[in-house]
Amino acid sequence: MADNKNIEFDKVSKEDFEFVQMGEKIYDKKFETKPIGYFHDAMIRFAKNRTNVIATIILGIIIMMSIFVPIFSNKNAEVQESRLAYLPPRVPFLADYGIMDGYKYLDNQVVDLTTIDPVTGLGLPEDYPAQYIDMDTLENYYTSCKDKDDDRCVGGDNILKVDNQKSHIVLGSSYSDDTSEYMFLQLNQANNAYIQIDISQVIFTGDAKLNIYMATSLIGNSSLEDLTLIGTITEAGVYQFTPYEALGKTFVKSQIWLELVSNENEDGADSVYITNIEVYDDTSTNPIYSVDGYYLANNYVMTLLDDTAGGTWSRYNGQVLAAKFSYDAYGYAFGSYSISALPRSQYDKIIAEYSDSCTVTWVDPTNPYHYTLSEGCPVEEVLGRVGVVTVNGVEYFSYKVTANYGLMNGYESIPYFLFGTSGSGMDLFKLIWIGTRTSLLLGLLVSAINISIGVVFGSISGYYGGNVDLIMQRFAEIVGRIPWLVTLSIFIALYGPGQVALIGVLVISGWIGVAGVTRTQFYRYKGREYVLASRTLGAGDGRLIFRHILPNGIGTIITTSILSIPGVIFTESTLSYLGFGIGHGTTLHIFGLELTGVSVGVLLADGRNRLLYEPYLTVWPSVIVSILMISFNMFGNALRDAFNPALRGSE
Repeated sequence: MADNKNIEFDKVSKEDFEFVQMGEKIYDKKFETKPIGYFHDAMIRFAKNRTNVIATIILGIIIMMSIFVPIFSNKNAEVQESRLAYLPPRVPFLADYGIMDGYKYLDNQVVDLTTIDPVTGLGLPEDYPAQYIDMDTLENYYTSCKDKDDDRCVGGDNILKVDNQKSHIVLGSSYSDDTSEYMFLQLNQANNAYIQIDISQVIFTGDAKLNIYMATSLIGNSSLEDLTLIGTITEAGVYQFTPYEALGKTFVKSQIWLELVSNENEDGADSVYITNIEVYDDTSTNPIYSVDGYYLANNYVMTLLDDTAGGTWSRYNGQVLAAKFSYDAYGYAFGSYSISALPRSQYDKIIAEYSDSCTVTWVDPTNPYHYTLSEGCPVEEVLGRVGVVTVNGVEYFSYKVTANYGLMNGYESIPYFLFGTSGSGMDLFKLIWIGTRTSLLLGLLVSAINISIGVVFGSISGYYGGNVDLIMQRFAEIVGRIPWLVTLSIFIALYGPGQVALIGVLVISGWIGVAGVTRTQFYRYKGREYVLASRTLGAGDGRLIFRHILPNGIGTIITTSILSIPGVIFTESTLSYLGFGIGHGTTLHIFGLELTGVSVGVLLADGRNRLLYEPYLTVWPSVIVSILMISFNMFGNALRDAFNPALRGSE
């Protein structure tokens, strides 16, 4: 083997070697890169992860939006405009394709029976002009109702029921004059008139029964003494009574009273379902008088003098004609509306400002205060004067008018509300960024307090160790183990719901996590050689803590602090959502800024009761706070990876 190597080397001659640097001066090579510090190196690592950079950009955009949208947006988020309440989102360009176009779908709206089209059979909903309704979506249907005070609720039954511990209930007639409806009857003996009562169901126990009484004149007392029993009902069915035979005398005016007598052994267990009461005679096969539904329901329970009477008289299974449809919510909101008393001074100001667009056309030439005005004038029609008062020969009055809401309130055109409007008619887009700003500032304020307390507490505990550390850690454990609900209850009891209670709950134990991380960093670095050297050279405790140990652990402390901010925001949103945080009508003063009591949690609380009807009130704040939380967490994780690569990927 050795011989073979020698043979190979023998093949290389001196001419094959060349001294390439012969005659050149050789110097130490200069560093071409600049030295970088700890934070610069961390930022380089941070920028290498595109996901982290994107999350940081999104977080920056949210912060910028929360600062500048409330400042530069000209939309209303301060003054309540009830007419603009709950407008759906309307977005430019998308509206041209039927997406977020400001149309709203309504269901279960009572139909105005006078508007039913004889051709289509469809009626228009009350309070919604036809020009704003998408007629292709209009449908009519019957739905159940139980309203005793609404004459549109027709059909069904009325339930007469005895109260618990009562033995009977008496239902008397409601009337105001001889032409009243309800159970006031006019019978004609010559035409063989009789009464028919339709009982659809009875729930009787024992010997319970329904007694039918007649009065031969209009009476209003609370007694059965002047009444005559004409029949008794014990089962469901259709019953006929001839009052002349029972009374044995002739009369014209009469009333019918009903008495439900309960089984004395089963108090309150008896009820009867009455469908209608009708009067027939020989003049027609149809009833000459009929009372059911609303009119039957508006008879009243008599308050008899004895203590054994009592019960309920309620509607059951009635029907009302309803409509479902889509309508232009923006056109309706910014269109015509009535003003019952427009001050004369304000009217004169409008006419002077829009003089070119307010040409008068008389509706009635003989009435100088009833006229219409041309298109483009904020006041569309003057209907008359109200509140006319004459003082020293001068008339003072207001106008009753129909006006255009948009022009009256300074809207040159129908606006676009990108996220819709709140229940107070405020721009939800602007409100969300106001709420996000409040939540962010509250998160920064509370986090700053928690970080300050935690760093100082953790520094002292970790630096001194021993008994000092033992006592401080036991204190932190006690505070941290106080139930969150107890803490909340104490602050609410002391200060009531509001910013003081909110900040107190968030601070009382929020510093413990930062204190624990700081303590760990001090145990990690306080025994290092450079710390011992500084102590040997005479450095005091304060210098060692804040100049030598704390700066070396600041990276981990910073990441922990950043990650605590979204937790604070989430907790604040939860408390405000539950009604224990800030709220409408409160004012916050943070870092010299005066903020309204609107946060993301407050907006979510406003929208929770309208989730099925206006889901955007909940969806948009939820989306923004979700993006904010995700971005903050990704940003904090990125900082952790950058400052301490050994922890990359850990949770």
